[in-house]
Order: sequence, then structure tokens, then C-alpha cells
Amino acid sequence: MKKPLAVFTVTMLSAVSLLSAQQVETAPVSLKQALEEAASNDKKILVDVYAEWCPYCERMHTEVYPSNEVLEAISDHFVWVKINIESEETVNYLGNEMTEAEFAQALQNKNVPTTYFLNPEGSIIGTQPGFIPPDTFSDLLNFVGSDAYLGESFEEYRNR
Repeated sequence: MKKPLAVFTVTMLSAVSLLSAQQVETAPVSLKQALEEAASNDKKILVDVYAEWCPYCERMHTEVYPSNEVLEAISDHFVWVKINIESEETVNYLGNEMTEAEFAQALQNKNVPTTYFLNPEGSIIGTQPGFIPPDTFSDLLNFVGSDAYLGESFEEYRNR
């Protein structure tokens, strides 16, 4: 009787290990760290601008960002930063100290959620306001991250 239990336990542990290995681990970092990592790893910067009270921001954080396809696209192409439009936390942008709220204003942010795409040097290359479903968001991340946006529209990219 102990042998089937041991086989079951080993099988379950193997399955859990396999599932864990398939999960992509990507987490937001500070703006300063993102600028340093992006430059040294030739990645772009993904800036997630949000507000605590925003229901669509909450949905982005609970439904979209945790998606494996989204996390994989972030991991492949970006260094991820979260900026709260009401936060007094200090950020460092290219040697300039300011609050997250001030940085959002410097981006001329008008809506939340808004996703900003920055090049490795920290310049804005594009923005996308609003809630975006996981499949569309992962396509958008790959579109911008792979530089496909330089030669075709997002619609053309998605229809390939």
C-alpha cells in the first residue's frame, strides 16, 4: 500500500515543479533601477500609471498583469515600473528627484490606467490609455518590444 502512495506523491511533486517552472517571474522595480537595467540589458521600460481608487487599474493588476502571456512579454522585452498618480514616494528620473505624482504630471498623464513605453534611455516611444484585455495587451507588448511598431501598424501585426 505504501508504494502507490509514494508514486502518487512523486507524481504530484513533479507536476507542481513543472507548473512552477512555467510561471514567469517578473515584478515592478523602481524607476531608477528600470533605467539602469534597461540600458544594460537593451530592454524598453514599461510604465504602468495607475490610481488606487481606479477600478480599471485594479482589473489591470488582478486580471491582466498576472497573465502568463503578459508576464512573458514583459520579461522578454521590458523592465516594469508602477507609478501611482497620487503617491508622494520619491522617484529618480534621469537624475531628477520628484514624487510619483509629479512624474505622472511630467508624462502629461491624463487618464488611468495608462501604459507608457520608454526606450532604454528613458524617452517616451508610445502610450496606451485604458484597460486592455490580456491577449491584446500581450500582443501590444510584443509589438512594441520587438520594434515591429517601426515598420507596421498594430492591426497589421496582429493579422499576420
